[in-house]
Amino acid sequence: MSMTWRALTAADVSAVVTFTNLVAVRDGTGQVTTEEATAEMFQVPRFDVSTDTVSAWDGGELLALGSVFARDALVEGRAMVSVDGAVHPDHRGQGLGSELLSRLETRASGLAGERHPGQALRLRTSGGLPESSSQQLLEDRGYAPDNYFITMQVQLADWVDPGGESVAVRPDRSLEEAIRDAHNDAFRDHRNFSPISAEHWAFWGKSSAQRPDQSRVVVEDGRVLAYAVTNEHEPGVSHVELVGTRREARGRGLAHDVLLGSLRAARAAGYRISELEVDSTSPTGADRLYLSVGYQPVRVISRYVRDMEAAAGR
Repeated sequence: MSMTWRALTAADVSAVVTFTNLVAVRDGTGQVTTEEATAEMFQVPRFDVSTDTVSAWDGGELLALGSVFARDALVEGRAMVSVDGAVHPDHRGQGLGSELLSRLETRASGLAGERHPGQALRLRTSGGLPESSSQQLLEDRGYAPDNYFITMQVQLADWVDPGGESVAVRPDRSLEEAIRDAHNDAFRDHRNFSPISAEHWAFWGKSSAQRPDQSRVVVEDGRVLAYAVTNEHEPGVSHVELVGTRREARGRGLAHDVLLGSLRAARAAGYRISELEVDSTSPTGADRLYLSVGYQPVRVISRYVRDMEAAAGR
């Protein structure tokens, strides 16, 4: 094997999509993508493909792939850098995962130093499904389990609508900033959260995956109090990317309203599945809400962290 390590380029989009979707199927994570969405991710603000990606190739075959992304704000007094990576299922057990992680950690440390000089660092990454090889590697390298994201789904053809009116409505473009403000308020008491900037929100709002017809909001006096924002990463699957309620409006059943409205819209549009993820450490007991409108758990993805002190000169 003649292996080459390098950053990704725009010419690699098709190979990245094929690789990502293969890993999603073989590992059972459900984290699929499209060529359009991948090309868009190469343009994310403050993400430099030439420095923030790592890939390993054997000729034209992509063997390993990873990236790092730094938060703009400190999280619990630390620079938070997400480290994402995977090795082709047919090439595992050869040390590629360890080498990939080392390269990603080096870049993550450098990026943290650029964004937040002198600050301690928190690396955060997915451990995949329970008992995955990723979990073993991460634990060997000093990472520890932090929390778990439970994917929940509704099979829309079989869904029994609980009935009742919903005060939620489809959002229009004029509410984009109001939804961001509501989201930043709703999640400010959640672990590992940092506010989403206007720049990143505007970029995400233009994504080809956005499905505003299935999104819903509750608005009072011009303010968004609750929201469910949907995307489509896999054909026929309406993915509720964000759902939340402003702290002041909790306890009024508004999240129930936006989810009910989204479910009804997705089924009417012919979608097979509605899905979302819930953080196991959610302070609001969101999983009970999701169960109440028909969602059922289908998989659990772990998140691991490793805290590091600021390196000399960083």
